[in-house]
Amino acid sequence: MDERIACIALSRIRSLDNIQKRKIIDGCEELGPLFEGKARYYDKDLTAYVSSFKDWKGIDNDLETLEKMGATVLTIKDGGYPQLLKNIPDAPIALYKKGSLPQGKGALAIVGSRRASFEGTNLAEKIAQTLSSVGITIVSGLARGVDSAAHKGALKGEGKTIGVLGCGIDICYPPENKNLMERMFDEAAVLTEYMPGEQPLPFHFPERNRIIAGLARGILVIEASQKSGSLITARFGLEYGREVMAIPGSVFSEEYRGANRLIKEGAKLVDGIGDIITTCFPGLSFVKKENVELDGNEKYIYALVGFQKTHIDEVIEKSKMEAKQVMAILTRLEMKETVRQLHGGFYIKTDHR
Repeated sequence: MDERIACIALSRIRSLDNIQKRKIIDGCEELGPLFEGKARYYDKDLTAYVSSFKDWKGIDNDLETLEKMGATVLTIKDGGYPQLLKNIPDAPIALYKKGSLPQGKGALAIVGSRRASFEGTNLAEKIAQTLSSVGITIVSGLARGVDSAAHKGALKGEGKTIGVLGCGIDICYPPENKNLMERMFDEAAVLTEYMPGEQPLPFHFPERNRIIAGLARGILVIEASQKSGSLITARFGLEYGREVMAIPGSVFSEEYRGANRLIKEGAKLVDGIGDIITTCFPGLSFVKKENVELDGNEKYIYALVGFQKTHIDEVIEKSKMEAKQVMAILTRLEMKETVRQLHGGFYIKTDHR
């Protein structure tokens, strides 16, 4: 029996958990004879589960589906299987993949709220873009909010990003991410441990989060409530010996309570790209791109705009300048892509200087 097919079959035995499957992998030189009843594993109960597998037709059908959509299966015995992920005790035995896994300088997971504010998604996108531009792979879950922003930012850099799904590789969830997912198929990579056709069931996402943590050197949490799934990813990160970092936010915001609590419990507080580089990629030289030059008035108005949205009236009041002059300066700052105008007369910084 083909060893790759045997690995796929082992991954589909629902009555065994991933740790048990890994023990079988590590304890058998070849899996094929175990399925064929020609070999014995030291644990007779586990052997019985393996030999009871019968859905070979299902594997054939799924391989045909994958071939038609240009996807492949990566087993834990394959050389291209990500080494960091392989080292966790409950690593998936088989991964369904479309796209090319980046061969960069290491990976960082960026996770956070699905209901993130504009400030949160803007921050995730900018951090991902900057890190991607220096060869770091961004890993996230292709969910709404912070996840999507992180992938989009990475694609603006060198396109180094991996999306991990909580459903089959042939299903886009959430549906509005179809264009993003298609672009990642072409320019990056999408992974899942779920068979083609498997729906995004609630219990899949905590399982998915261990893969996100397993692929990365560190986990950065942005805007997470106390019930956010990103905290599960952080806990997996701690369990696997990864660096856990968080960006602090307002104590009055529910969407920052989870991230703030992580910091209180020992996660590294991040207030700049340099913190991430020195924590997770200490050997990487990082030269910040030269900032767009601002004149005196532009620097002054720029300083009055926050990374959380600031209303134009507040900027005018604090500046002690005429409204017409402030508006003109803000327009120049927008053209230089250092601030962005939001609905309702609000502005937000879009770069870190």
